[in-house]
Amino acid sequence: MEKILEEASGSLNLMEGRDPGPLEAFSTDFTEVRYGDGNRKAHLMAVVDLESKFVPGWAVGPSANRELALRCWKRVRNRVRSLGVDLNGRIIHHDQDSVYTSYRWLRAILLEDGMRVSYSENGAKGNPWIESLWGRTKTEVGSRIAEASSLPELRDVLDGRFQYYNQERRHSSIGYVPPRQHLNNVLSTCESEPRITAAS
Repeated sequence: MEKILEEASGSLNLMEGRDPGPLEAFSTDFTEVRYGDGNRKAHLMAVVDLESKFVPGWAVGPSANRELALRCWKRVRNRVRSLGVDLNGRIIHHDQDSVYTSYRWLRAILLEDGMRVSYSENGAKGNPWIESLWGRTKTEVGSRIAEASSLPELRDVLDGRFQYYNQERRHSSIGYVPPRQHLNNVLSTCESEPRITAAS
């Protein structure tokens, strides 16, 4: 895989020059989170839709590995499909971490879901969408993350955070409405795509 990436250098980033519509392109990565008053470490992965800022899936665990990535992706897949949206042909953008170049990850993305894979060619700078999400998350709920005393408690904090983020947090880039409302507005114009329910 390293040889393939090396040979394709310069054309790995499919997001350059693109202005994707809702649920057409997603960004993901891992970030480290410290909890237990900063004495314990976990890893968080989330996926964000570039246009709507909607986060269809996230997962937290002790290691940034394929199992965590696939658990997160299963949640993404189920949520997006529940909206009546087919993942085929959509783009997932991330860095060249070994998880995202692994057979299991690529099999899920390319073979099972028929998506296209885009890679950052300059690290975090080439993936500003997920970095922005991490920055907002750690700024807005960093103290609650640090105060979590166990992994289950940390999961509860992050579940609450992303539910609030999707359903209530307003974003200037989408007209000062929450991501879920923005998607409702967009998808309601398409007769073939159902609106998002309150449980999303």
